[in-house]
Amino acid sequence: MGRIEAAINPMYCVPKRSDLSLIGSAFEAAGFRCVRIRTECEAEHRTKGGDPRRHGMLVLDGDRVILEVLRSRPTKKR
Repeated sequence: MGRIEAAINPMYCVPKRSDLSLIGSAFEAAGFRCVRIRTECEAEHRTKGGDPRRHGMLVLDGDRVILEVLRSRPTKKR
């Protein structure tokens, strides 16, 4: 039985940067390569001086991205 390929890259959001480190450590221990990235957030920033850049991590298996992890605060419900 072959591997099932996702149509889009799986993405996972975590609330804290320390969670990124824990996830990265776990994947590196399993033999994957993890790369930290900085991304642009798609959310609107209503506060003065809001920063749209977010911390993130790519988990790589060879030359394929198998998981994208982003640090993002949970959105407030109105």
